[in-house]
Amino acid sequence: MKEKLKKFKEFASEILPHEAKYLCSIQQFEDDEKLDILNTIAYNCNQINRPKPFNEYIDKRKYSSLKNWIQKKLDEINVDLHFEWINEMDRRVMTDTLRPEDEHQIFRLLKNYPNSQFYFMKFYELVVNLRQFLLIRLRYKEHEIVHQFVENNRTAYLQSKEVSDQMHKASVDIINKYSLNNTESKHWEKWLLEVFYNEYLDGLNRYFAAIRLTFVYFNYREYDKIKNLNVRLDELLSEGVFYTRRILLNYYSNCLLLHSKFDILQQAEEYGYLSIKQKNEDHLKYLNNYSAILLRQGKIDKALSLMRQAMPEMRNTNNFHNKIGFTAFYMKCLCLNDQAADAERFGISFLRIYKQEVLEQRWHVFFGSFLQSMIKQEKFGEVLRTIRKYSILEKDQTFQSSVIYLPTIVWYEALSRYMEGKISAESLIQILTENSTQYATNPHKANLLQKLISELSSYVPNIMKAVKSNLLEREVIA
Repeated sequence: MKEKLKKFKEFASEILPHEAKYLCSIQQFEDDEKLDILNTIAYNCNQINRPKPFNEYIDKRKYSSLKNWIQKKLDEINVDLHFEWINEMDRRVMTDTLRPEDEHQIFRLLKNYPNSQFYFMKFYELVVNLRQFLLIRLRYKEHEIVHQFVENNRTAYLQSKEVSDQMHKASVDIINKYSLNNTESKHWEKWLLEVFYNEYLDGLNRYFAAIRLTFVYFNYREYDKIKNLNVRLDELLSEGVFYTRRILLNYYSNCLLLHSKFDILQQAEEYGYLSIKQKNEDHLKYLNNYSAILLRQGKIDKALSLMRQAMPEMRNTNNFHNKIGFTAFYMKCLCLNDQAADAERFGISFLRIYKQEVLEQRWHVFFGSFLQSMIKQEKFGEVLRTIRKYSILEKDQTFQSSVIYLPTIVWYEALSRYMEGKISAESLIQILTENSTQYATNPHKANLLQKLISELSSYVPNIMKAVKSNLLEREVIA
C-alpha cells in the first residue's frame, strides 16, 4: 500500500529547527490547515524521537503549496544562493553576456542594498565592474545610478575590506594557538566582539568574528562565554540572518562541542544528529564529533554504522585533519566493539599510506586510538616498539600545553613498560599520578581521566585503584 504524503514527509524531515522557527515567525496564513502543517513541522524539528503525525485528511494540494512556500522563503534569505547569483552576474558582466532581465534584477537591488548584507563586499565589486560595462557602452543614465551606489558605499566597502584583512591576522594567531600553542590570541577578543555586534557591518565579517570567538573561547576553556555568544547567534539564525544550511550545520556542531564540555551528552547528541543531516565539505568533521558523543554514551553500534557508511567519503577527502580524525574514531569504535585486531590492521594500513600526514598533524588522536588497539590485545611490547619507532613520547611532551591534551599516550606507555617488567608497580603509580594532577581545574578532563582509569583497571586493577585514590586525595577527580 502506497504511503500517504511520503514525499512531503521526506521534505519536512530535512527542515532544521532554526528554519522552522524563522518560517513560523514570518508566516501570515489565514488558512488554519496550512498553519497546522507548519506547526507540526516545527514541533517535529525539536522532537526528533517523538514526532507528531501529519493530518492525512488535509487536501494534498495544501501540502504541495506549503512545500513550495517553504522552499521559496528559505531561498530568498539563503546567503549562499545570493553569493552564487552575484558570481554569475559578475561573470556575465565580464564576458559581455549580461541580459536585460539580469540588469533589471541588479538595479532593483541597487535601490535598497544594505551594507549589512552578508556578501555586501562581493555585490559592491560586481557593481564596480558593471559601472565599467555601462560607461563603455555610453549608457550614461544607468551609469550614473551605478556610480552613485559605488560612491555612496565606498566607505562601507573599504571598512569591510579592512576588517577582512584584520580578520586574517586574528585567524593566524587563533589557529596557531589551537594547533601549535605557540602564540597568544586572547587579545583579539575585544575586537572580535566589536565586529560581531556591529549591525552596520557586512554579515560575512560578523559571522567570521563569531567563529573565531568560538575558537578563542575553546582555546582558553572559557565555555560560559561561548554560551553568551551563542545566545545572540541563536537569535540571529532564528531571524534568518546569516542563513544557509552550511552555517546552521556548523552552529549545531559547535553546540555539540559546547555541551560535551559540560558533559550534557543527550543534548550534545541531539545537536550532533542535526549537524550531519546534510552533507557538505565539513561533514566528516561533524560526523567525527557526533561519533565521539555516541561513544561516550556507549552507543557503539550506532557510531560504527554511521562511520562505515561514511567510509567512501573518508577515502576521497583531501582534508587530512578530518581524514585522520575519522580514522582515529573508527579505530576506537572497533576497539569498543571487541574488534581490536581489526582496528590495529586498519591503523597499520592507514599509517603505511599516510605516515607523513599523520606525523605532521593529529598524530596524538591517531596514536591514542592505534595504541589502544594494541593495549586491548595485550600487545604491550608492540606498543613500546611503535612509540619508539615514531618518537611519540618526544612529540607528546611538546604537546602537553595544548588545550586538548590528555596523558593517554604516557599512560599507555607506562602501563606497557610495567607489563613488560621494565618498571615496578610503585613507579607506575607515581608516573600515572604525576601526569594527571594538573587537570584538577578541568571537570571535563577529569571525567575523561576517570574513563581512562576504568579502561586500564582490567589489566592492573590494584594499581589503578591506588592511582584513583591518589587523584581523589589531590582532588583531580571527583
